[in-house]
Amino acid sequence: MEMMQFIGQDGPSNSSIKAETAHIEPAFWWSGMEETELQLMVSRKDIAGYTPSVSSKDVVIKETVRLTSPNYLLIYLDIANSRPETFELSFTKGEQKITIPYELKARNPKRKQIKGFDSSDVLYLIMPDRFANGDPSNDHIPMRMPYKVDRKDPNARHGGDLKGISDRIGYLNDLGVTAIWLNPVLENDMEGGSYHGYATTDYYRVDPRFGSNEEYAGLIADAHSKGMKVVMDMIFNHCGSDHPWMKDVPS
Repeated sequence: MEMMQFIGQDGPSNSSIKAETAHIEPAFWWSGMEETELQLMVSRKDIAGYTPSVSSKDVVIKETVRLTSPNYLLIYLDIANSRPETFELSFTKGEQKITIPYELKARNPKRKQIKGFDSSDVLYLIMPDRFANGDPSNDHIPMRMPYKVDRKDPNARHGGDLKGISDRIGYLNDLGVTAIWLNPVLENDMEGGSYHGYATTDYYRVDPRFGSNEEYAGLIADAHSKGMKVVMDMIFNHCGSDHPWMKDVPS
């Protein structure tokens, strides 16, 4: 887990705080993108009162925007001349300084080979929670909001997950499926469970009741090994009512 260091006039503090208290979205990015302006949203109590800076000589802060809520800060970075690296984002307020590492990754050299789906594909739609339970150990795990798992209740979660889909890639391939479309798999930490996936509460984290980000990448690799595509269902029109943005509206 990333840690932040508070530095005061007497040097580094003896205590660090968890990075969740200064959340950055997106959590990382890539160098070499055609769009050379990167917007970061930083959230933390009273973060708007801090002045940001970067340690990289190849990354420049173009603009800082403070919103209605003092708990958010928008930073616009110019990454036109950037390279893959991890640099420090620092936030200063008087004698206080918060330092957080931020990574610009190298882009996938095979990205131009990526192909979307079209009318020639046999597209198979899967609602992950309802498809197959490959890992019962993730059925009941702690979340912020209460939920239940009960296959007899149509409104509850039923326990399906990414492992259940991965285990059946061969079956789908035998059916002649060339692309699978998963209902949203990102975190839906909503009261009752939000099994369908259309109430996102974290746009950068696979819901742990489905699995992990790494397991999602593994599922894609499994599908690709069979010549199958994976369509990621992303919901940007709205988010879940328990998303932090809804509890503390930025602007």
